[in-house]
Amino acid sequence: MSDNKGKRTDPVVQPSTRERILASTLSLFNQKGPEAVTTAEIAKAVQINQGNLYYHFRTKESLVLALFSRFEADALALVKEADAVEGADSKAYAGFLRKWFSLVWIHRFLFRDIPGLLAIAPGLRAPILMVSGGMRLSVDVIFQRMEDADLINVAAEDRKTLLTNMWIVSTYWAVYLGLQEGVHDLGPQHVHWGLSQVASLLRPYLSPKARADLEAMLSELFT
Repeated sequence: MSDNKGKRTDPVVQPSTRERILASTLSLFNQKGPEAVTTAEIAKAVQINQGNLYYHFRTKESLVLALFSRFEADALALVKEADAVEGADSKAYAGFLRKWFSLVWIHRFLFRDIPGLLAIAPGLRAPILMVSGGMRLSVDVIFQRMEDADLINVAAEDRKTLLTNMWIVSTYWAVYLGLQEGVHDLGPQHVHWGLSQVASLLRPYLSPKARADLEAMLSELFT
């Protein structure tokens, strides 16, 4: 039996009240949508009073903007990861697409409820445009790397249209499901459906190797 006398254990770091507020708000927004969640519900979930909640976040808009800031940081980290990919690694590029949709799943209220979000948080419009522009630029760079590695072949006149359509589908697929199919409670299968729609746009332009890696990625379902 080992003797633990004299050994120090690192204290468990508890999340701050602000972090707990954001975690509970994200969960509630994902479950019910921002418009249906009250500040009283958030305070109850965090087990604090509303005065304490208002100390950290005075409005629902400030909560939305803080959560979007987290999403933005995660998206930028994903872009940096993609920048480190070697040119001919088609499996890594397919993985980048999957990781983007995993990020969408974590922050799904941002995509499912975007029309209502802009009414709650008008200040969200500028950050959305900034992230949109940055992500589209990054995907354009990835396309160029894939073309240089003979993994994709897109005519110059079609490239901008393809990038635009990919962004539209990857951003608004959840809105489509809500409006056209009546799906408001998103599950992993719906995220996989959105991923498959974007993949269908790419598939005709991919080399056999890149297409095989794309299909292998699609065979793994979200959980």
